[in-house]
Amino acid sequence: MSSEIEQKLKTLPDKSGVYLMRNEAGEVIYVGKAKVLKNRVRSYFKSHNHPPKVAAMVSNIADFEYIITDSELEALVLENNLIKEYAPHYNILLKDDKTYPFLKLSMQDDYPRLTITRTVKKDGARYFGPYQSAILLRDLLELIRDLFRLRSCNRSFPADIGKGRPCLYYHIGKCMGVCRGEVQRDHYAEVVKRVIAFINGDYTEVVRTLTEQMHDTAQALDFEKAAKLRDQLQSIEVLREKQKIVSAGGDDTDAIAMASQNNKTCVQVFFIRAGKIVGREHYILDNTDGTEPGEVLSDFIRQYYARSTFMPHTLLVQHEIADAEVVEQWLGEVGGRSVHIKTPKIGENLKLIHMIAANAAKELSEQELKTLRDIQFKNKALVSLKRTLGLSKMPSRMEAYDISNISGDNNVGAMVVFEDAKPCRKDYRNFRIKNVVGADDYACMREVLTRRFSHAFEEQKKVDAGELAAEDAKFLPLPDVVFVDGGQGHVNVGREALDALGIDLPVFGIVKDDSHRTRGIVSVDGELEADRADEGFLLLVNMQDEMHRRAVGYHDKLHRKKNLSSELEHISGVGEKRRKALFKAFKSVKNIREATVEEIAAISGIDRTTAENVYRYFHETNGESR
Repeated sequence: MSSEIEQKLKTLPDKSGVYLMRNEAGEVIYVGKAKVLKNRVRSYFKSHNHPPKVAAMVSNIADFEYIITDSELEALVLENNLIKEYAPHYNILLKDDKTYPFLKLSMQDDYPRLTITRTVKKDGARYFGPYQSAILLRDLLELIRDLFRLRSCNRSFPADIGKGRPCLYYHIGKCMGVCRGEVQRDHYAEVVKRVIAFINGDYTEVVRTLTEQMHDTAQALDFEKAAKLRDQLQSIEVLREKQKIVSAGGDDTDAIAMASQNNKTCVQVFFIRAGKIVGREHYILDNTDGTEPGEVLSDFIRQYYARSTFMPHTLLVQHEIADAEVVEQWLGEVGGRSVHIKTPKIGENLKLIHMIAANAAKELSEQELKTLRDIQFKNKALVSLKRTLGLSKMPSRMEAYDISNISGDNNVGAMVVFEDAKPCRKDYRNFRIKNVVGADDYACMREVLTRRFSHAFEEQKKVDAGELAAEDAKFLPLPDVVFVDGGQGHVNVGREALDALGIDLPVFGIVKDDSHRTRGIVSVDGELEADRADEGFLLLVNMQDEMHRRAVGYHDKLHRKKNLSSELEHISGVGEKRRKALFKAFKSVKNIREATVEEIAAISGIDRTTAENVYRYFHETNGESR
């Protein structure tokens, strides 16, 4: 311990606050909070019985600083913010940034509508969730539309009753027709109450009504309608089976448990709403050895709910949290409602926690097996490619390029990147061909490679001059090997493009057979022998599929945008900016054609008159439906 640190320890105050530990390079390696700074910070340097993780951190401390706060709660908030800012190496970090879908019932409206959202606001609406799967939630929403026929449009009722044509949902029997004035507000409110009960798991009334209707329609020989009612009953049964009843009470509850192994911890969160599990999620935390379970859960809870869009009323946790009262107070301020943290000791809730912990242990075991398999695959695949391609070093970073067009229209190129045998999607790049007219794959490939590596040279100059941080560069680092989609002609073009830039990198082609399946590898000297059952070949198949998907996807996007823009050019009042706004909002001509005037006018930059022009263009040209 340096004399400078010894002097600082003597001046530590007897107050709450936050402390930051720094290494020799001045980097923040740990952030912590303390009820009494003097006691907490001194404990790191006075004790010699630290767990390995803490001992490693202390051995790297070259300096520390602290910030005094007025309360322990203020210290907790500041600690969260500093961890988010510095991401210190020795703090437990929650890296996942998932957001979950909710059902939103707009109770603030005279005629509420039900939608899916990932953002919970204090806007008078009622929110249900979170749900684990957006796909399952969309199925649930469609089932509710079938059963209850709530409106789905964003019109303002009752002001818009009688204005405009009914939407598609009305015509297919999934909307009561509020826009036509066919439903009274009191009746609609009763239906909303039944919807709320249904979402909360009360299916009794709906099942009874549907069963009676199914029998009546079958007796009336209306077998088509009876079959539809039967399908709805089956959908409800599937939904019922997916929601397991638990004994966590009727409040919104999140139950949290964990399992640790080999310096990793898996934390499982089960979302319980109205006494039923509606979803679950897991998170893997690294570097947790030597950290008390209660501290791991405390760190997790603070990071998880700082970014959460919904705050439950109760948290059931596996281990006691030392600062539970402060965390409860902070959760209440973040969520705008009182939150209680409970650690079950007996009964059904303890059984629930044990079940969640068992799930966490199972998930952690599966993660470790997957990691082991990934490592084994990576090692075998890269060793195999190094041998097959005759490379002087292991190809840890590889890039692959593909060209896509239809009869020379909208020529595009795609670059995909694999690092350690895994896709590195943040480094993928798209290229819109600028200098090639017509379907000339060779010229397109030459342009893409020339532009990609020219960008890399420009960025390297800026990095060397201190004008650009290396981590902010979009085309660095360079790969160990380059693959192109195609045969020897494509390889020769690739080799020529790199030679012209003075770049000495190996270039190979990945060729397909007549059935468009990966057949083999081509070098400048011809096709190489490759074992199709080998891990290296399987990696090339994955790479070729990925670059083809990327290139075709980008081409399709540009093609749709061009078609939409061309179609919209004929509409009065729709210039380039409004065409872009419409494309961004609706993605396709079909979606615009099906939109209401209100939905079009809701887009930023589109006024009511323009929205009516768009609607008329698709529905009233020459007095006929288009």
